[in-house]
Amino acid sequence: MSETFKKSLNDEEKNIYLKALSYVLNCNDKVTEKCDFILKRAKEINFPTKNLRAIKKVSRPETISNELLKIKDVRLRRYFMREMVMLAVSDHELADSEMCNLYKIATSVGIKEEKINDFFLWAAQGVEWQIEGTRLVEDDL
Repeated sequence: MSETFKKSLNDEEKNIYLKALSYVLNCNDKVTEKCDFILKRAKEINFPTKNLRAIKKVSRPETISNELLKIKDVRLRRYFMREMVMLAVSDHELADSEMCNLYKIATSVGIKEEKINDFFLWAAQGVEWQIEGTRLVEDDL
């Protein structure tokens, strides 16, 4: 997310963004990674870290869908969904239920299935690129 874009988020959008990312992290129960990742993202968007505790834990895809529907800017909704997909794929262990829930969320907020497929493909390519980079460095040692 560009610096200008990050600074253009209002308080409600910042809250929704962090809530959406927390939702994905809760799916995998990665408590320590969650704290570090969410803290970093909060700082990037100038969200007061002292307010992180006020972000309510969300466990239902419908709740995240309702939150995302508050965002009128389609590009911003797409950005949030893309980030959620990237985060879900990043651990190399995407459960069918996680993928189904992300599709459910995205389609319920007006994102077409083809676009969601593009997000998953983009995220998978990024993971492959990282794995290949590691292999290039570590091979033949």
